[in-house]
Amino acid sequence: MSVRRSLAWAFSGQFAAFSVQFVGLVVISRLLAPREIGIYTIAMAALGIIQVFTTFGIASFVVREPEMPQATLESAFTVNAILIVSLSMLLMGLSFAAGPVLGAPEAGSVLRILSISNLFAIVNFRPAAMLQREMLFKPLSMIMVANVTTQTAATICFAVAGLSYMSAAYASLLSVLVSTLMTQKLGRRYISFRISLVGWRPITTFGLQMMSVSGVAMLNGKLSDLLVGRLLGVTALGFYGRASQLSAIIFDNLYGTATRVVFVQLSKDYRDGGNWRETYLRGFSMITAFMWPFLIGLAILSRPAIHLLYGKQWLPAALPLAAMMVSQLIGVAFGMNWELFVLRGETGKQARFEAARFLLGIPIFAVGCLFNILWAAIAKIPDALIGLVLYYPHVRRLAQLDSRAIPLVYRDSALLTLVAVLPAMIAMITYDWSPTTPLPVVFGAVFVGITLWFGTIILMGHPLRDEMRVIGRKLNFARTLS
Repeated sequence: MSVRRSLAWAFSGQFAAFSVQFVGLVVISRLLAPREIGIYTIAMAALGIIQVFTTFGIASFVVREPEMPQATLESAFTVNAILIVSLSMLLMGLSFAAGPVLGAPEAGSVLRILSISNLFAIVNFRPAAMLQREMLFKPLSMIMVANVTTQTAATICFAVAGLSYMSAAYASLLSVLVSTLMTQKLGRRYISFRISLVGWRPITTFGLQMMSVSGVAMLNGKLSDLLVGRLLGVTALGFYGRASQLSAIIFDNLYGTATRVVFVQLSKDYRDGGNWRETYLRGFSMITAFMWPFLIGLAILSRPAIHLLYGKQWLPAALPLAAMMVSQLIGVAFGMNWELFVLRGETGKQARFEAARFLLGIPIFAVGCLFNILWAAIAKIPDALIGLVLYYPHVRRLAQLDSRAIPLVYRDSALLTLVAVLPAMIAMITYDWSPTTPLPVVFGAVFVGITLWFGTIILMGHPLRDEMRVIGRKLNFARTLS
């Protein structure tokens, strides 16, 4: 499957999932109180901290390797199964000590359900990893959409039934059952449960390096949630968690989808001995050109957006969301660093960078938590800046870019951001940043901004223009055939 077709399938699936998640987030926020959401957020934070020690990223090993003999695949399956069982046992044990450890005894019931849900990852590992390796994004998108739809619909139903903070936990178990059935059906030719430890050393070495990279990043995020809950209270965590969850949904569905597809193509270039410079630079240029205007636009409109979507009771989450959008913009500025370090076999170096970010960022975040959730969210901006300083020179080196390549991308994306968000900025200043800014004004500003963004892309001759032309030709051809 070509990169463009893979990207189309990945984005269509991710867009469907994003739409369902987004609508679900709005409905659930109106059904559950901030404290109820805070309890579930604490449980998920505990899950994330335990996952730090069991997140080996073995699926990425399967995708990256030039050759994947059956013996290696069987060993990857075995190592993954051992880690998943260990994670579930740790979660079950922690669930009985949730009160003294987490400060929320109700979170124990959530953790017990999550410990069972995690076990299904064992049987899904091989088919899911191989579908990604073969760039079969159509079945992967179908599985993802089914999972998200089931989770969202079930959470809403359980919340209406009065199951409170347990609604999402029960829904996660139901959704993993649905996605497991689909994964086994759509990836049936890759199914095997043979156990082996032949060649386990390179898998474990890669896994330990990945754990030290993604694990530390995960620890940073989840420990932040626990700090908010402990220092500011469960209700404050509910507000912070709602802003953080919306931020994560946006980042994972938009940025995450694009980088997953680019990573697979970069892996192919790596295996085939090709030049990945152009692949990286083109992907990075399109990602920043889209993500930067979206993130800053949402930051500017955060107050009317939260008021419209979640209601007046959730307004304390608006300004933290705006701060998170700014930190994400900085994160995108050194984007796809993980992919480059993995493919070039320098995950050990990246692990040291993530450890440095953690050691510097967590104390800053803790200081922010001493005030309120807004300052806690603002504290994420220095963390992102530290990442930019650490990663920028190595991203340029690993991608084999000259000194002007990335600054030129920054310049173009900054211009696109300016023209796209200027109407929203004028509208919000005019209405004194009110959360009740008239909706026709908000939507009108967004429409004008998007129009200006499209026009600037065409005038600049941006790579996105070429992609839009290709998509337009294909749509016209499809209409001709029909």
